[in-house]
Amino acid sequence: MKLVCVDNHVLIWGVREHADNDQEVMIHRTKVFFEWCKSNKVMIMVPSIVVGELLTAIQPSHHAMVVNLLEAGFDIPSYDAKAAALFARLWREKKESGLVGKIQKEMQATRQELKADCMIVATAIARNAEVIYSHDNKLKAFANGNIDVREIPELQYQESLELEESS
Repeated sequence: MKLVCVDNHVLIWGVREHADNDQEVMIHRTKVFFEWCKSNKVMIMVPSIVVGELLTAIQPSHHAMVVNLLEAGFDIPSYDAKAAALFARLWREKKESGLVGKIQKEMQATRQELKADCMIVATAIARNAEVIYSHDNKLKAFANGNIDVREIPELQYQESLELEESS
């Protein structure tokens, strides 16, 4: 089965059904993408780091319900030793190459944001995901050269039609 990874705002659109005023179309687009994955036997992975990011915007009394919902529909791998070792290697390489500093300067990224992005990238690679779906330019810039990062595709969606029987 093919495995893809999604980032936090994909869950905000597709699970929480929340979007900023200029992004309402992303709710429907993400739901169509989720349905396409399901019907094409593509497993969607949500790294536990992403689950944590999502939960920060949700009332604690709803956390258990949200986690149960996510576990029912997605693969949620833990941030494990394999991902941690990969994280350390990637962080060191990106820092030594100057990419971390460049993203921080040009995209106003904090060290904390980039470390979370690095953990997401490391988890996706460690679990052999083919691609990360994200609209986060900082994550895209960080992952460049290590794993493909794409935006949610615009898929054709066929609405079902209920036809009335003619008499």
